[in-house]
Amino acid sequence: MAGLLDRDKLFVREHVGMFKARNAYDLLDPATQQVVGRAEEKVSGFFRKLLKFTRWKSMMSFTIYFHDGSAGDQVVLTVHRPFTWFRSVVTVTDAAGKVVGRFRQKLMAIGPKMWILDPAGNEIGMLKGDWIGWNLQVVDKDERPLAKVTKKWAGIGKELFTSADNYMVDVADQVTDPDMRRLLFAAPITADMVFKEYKG
Repeated sequence: MAGLLDRDKLFVREHVGMFKARNAYDLLDPATQQVVGRAEEKVSGFFRKLLKFTRWKSMMSFTIYFHDGSAGDQVVLTVHRPFTWFRSVVTVTDAAGKVVGRFRQKLMAIGPKMWILDPAGNEIGMLKGDWIGWNLQVVDKDERPLAKVTKKWAGIGKELFTSADNYMVDVADQVTDPDMRRLLFAAPITADMVFKEYKG
């Protein structure tokens, strides 16, 4: 069985919740519709959960853990943003806790845009998208496509009354570097958390 991060395509299905204190996502094989992993936010403490329903939400830290169903549900990827006043910087670490890269929000941009940085802080690509369709593209520093993220409509009731969304992640065939693949699979949930779930 292929590992979660070895796939070229992944369907991300956000859990529905009108009043949710934490975010969670099912990760599915698009061909079989079988759940192959999950990504969950950990929120501890009553006071912290309460703050998620206030204007402070946009500045709060968050941590998302990616679990691989083919590897005994172990955590294979972690996405973390510390408390921020203005610009989000999100760190992605592997199963051993090694930093594989970061996403740094681009200020004064039309639509969601984040620089992709290597562990040393060098810009190696960009995540960019549109506000209307919430479709995202990830390109390297030479504007060559690395992955695309397409929002899948979830039904009018779900769209109107919750913030839940579904995404299809499609990684380009030429991407073989394991750390870059980790960043690409972290991209849609990172963008969802920074620009939608935690926008305040």
